[in-house]
Amino acid sequence: MLLLKLTTCFIMLSYASFSDWKAREVDDKLWILFSFIGITLNAVELYFYYNSQLLMLVIISISLSSIISFTLYYLGFFGGADMKALLVISLIIPVYYPSRYLHPFISLTSLTNGAFLTLSIPVIFFTLNMVRLILGKDIFLGFENEKLWKKILVCFLGYRARKVEKGQFFMNLEKSINGKKGFHISLLKDEEFTSGQDIWVTPGIPLLIFITLGFVSTLIFGDFLALFFPY
Repeated sequence: MLLLKLTTCFIMLSYASFSDWKAREVDDKLWILFSFIGITLNAVELYFYYNSQLLMLVIISISLSSIISFTLYYLGFFGGADMKALLVISLIIPVYYPSRYLHPFISLTSLTNGAFLTLSIPVIFFTLNMVRLILGKDIFLGFENEKLWKKILVCFLGYRARKVEKGQFFMNLEKSINGKKGFHISLLKDEEFTSGQDIWVTPGIPLLIFITLGFVSTLIFGDFLALFFPY
């Protein structure tokens, strides 16, 4: 039963991530379908393997996932698809014990592991920019008057792209005032996507992809938080 649940959840998250990456939206029918599947699987499991402790953990898992995901959505930390993904994960696999864990709620572990994995993005951007500088690319051409700290910061946030077309979901990291270029460091949720040539940009990577990676990393490595709070 557990293998079936894990496979079901992985298929759901993979499809949702692909849809979010391509169109920046996920059809609600997906969440409805997999919610029904999750409820059915858990109803069958509780029927054959019922115990009060398992039932209590299922209730706590779904409740916590609902409260935390809705709160983060309400505060603007992520979108509706991310909120629904965490809730449906808890409906499919309310309780799971990985190799190392602080708690058995995989929906929340997928979120925290995914948050840790997002830290790799600035490192990748900075490494890419440093390599381009070492190779002699003048990535700051036109930005000579910008402050050093802004140049360093923007290297962690994005890169200078040759061409960005509409529909590629990139956000602008530069602005031009009276013909003078400067960095525009604003990663607000409502920031509009941009297009153009030879511009500093940062890709709008959906959080749902990192939730999916967080789910997979939980299966392989366990809860990353357990590394910081061992017991």
